[in-house]
Amino acid sequence: MMRRMLKGVAFAGALLALDGFAEECKGVALYTDGSDNGQMIESGRTFPESPEWKANWGNFDGMNAPYIRLSGSKNEQGDWKGLLSFQVLPLHVDGGVLRLKVRATQNAKFGVWLKGTSSESRVHYVNLTADKTHALEIPLASFGVTGAIDVVNVGVGLFQVPQYQYTTLFIDDVGFSCVKNGSSLGGTSTATVLENVTHWEYEFSNVDAWSEKRDARLLPALESEFSVAYTPQERNSLISITNGDFLVSELEHLKIVNSIRATEMSAKRSRLTWYDNMYSVVRNRLREKAVANPKQLYFEAEAIAANSDYTVIPLLVADLDYVYKACAEESCGSTQNVNTHLLTAGLPTSFVRGSKISLVLDPYFIVTKQRNLPSVSVCVSGTCKSIFSKERIELEFPSSGLQKIVVKLKSGMHNVEQNLFVEVK
Repeated sequence: MMRRMLKGVAFAGALLALDGFAEECKGVALYTDGSDNGQMIESGRTFPESPEWKANWGNFDGMNAPYIRLSGSKNEQGDWKGLLSFQVLPLHVDGGVLRLKVRATQNAKFGVWLKGTSSESRVHYVNLTADKTHALEIPLASFGVTGAIDVVNVGVGLFQVPQYQYTTLFIDDVGFSCVKNGSSLGGTSTATVLENVTHWEYEFSNVDAWSEKRDARLLPALESEFSVAYTPQERNSLISITNGDFLVSELEHLKIVNSIRATEMSAKRSRLTWYDNMYSVVRNRLREKAVANPKQLYFEAEAIAANSDYTVIPLLVADLDYVYKACAEESCGSTQNVNTHLLTAGLPTSFVRGSKISLVLDPYFIVTKQRNLPSVSVCVSGTCKSIFSKERIELEFPSSGLQKIVVKLKSGMHNVEQNLFVEVK
């Protein structure tokens, strides 16, 4: 559906170009060579530090000083956002592209959007490779905008920035390719913003869920494995007393069980549960390459959610045997190994955009050694739907705010009913 809509937009633009009365457009720079000062709107700004508008950290490949610099760090993972205002704004932009150069000191998820007189466009996301200049040309259609739009501000953001990670974002050579001559906000904007596009073109993978191999999809590189809890000597010793691939402490086991059984939880805490549980199990591995790297899967799922503006959400699933060390007697002077099973689901985001979203079940996002995949059903407000591998279902929430998603999993003799929570925006 999205492709047909975009083709329609392109066709309409071609007709307009052929119209003898069509008004010519020209390229306009918003910021270049530091000569065009701007400001960041303080209301709603979540960047840790205010922008430096004529920064000089030296010349980079494809980006020469001065440029805009946005830097900082926070004590928790989160999104950094802000609205940029330039001297030449507002402008009546009619098609074409937004051009800008961006560069970050860390691998980062960068987002940019347009604020009009009455609404904001969708966010367009780009995964930035650390210390590399990215020259972006983003068609207005990529923002979900058809026709013309009166641009008042340009929004920029870094998303899911890790805690305590000092990150710097550089921005330069910002401009539009098609601004109408003599245009102003006195006219009527013809922009249409496509909201809640739940049929973003998601492509399912052909990977086997039980394979430990995964290729990078949207991320610039493969994520490293979780750190290993045991030394090589400890692992060799433990392998002799258990056939399990993972040996965790009893405390870690209880944390996993409690998180899966929780009936109430904040959306931010819910988003981290799958990742934290997989960390507890997989870092306690006794053998390398036992399963697919959960860190890679989690951040890829997060990137897909962001690329769809949080309207297409991959469901993360784990179906694994593991062993935990339990006290053999009351004083816990000795321990015994107990075989158990991890069956759990998760979401890579704490929020979704709009009352209707698509949930996808891709084998790429399932961590298992089983050849038979677990059965999955998902319930919202008492309405349950089954979802199978390489399928998508539509979920509809009754209202905005914190909402509960109940996921029911069955694998062999194991059954789990887990509560996940998201903020509906």
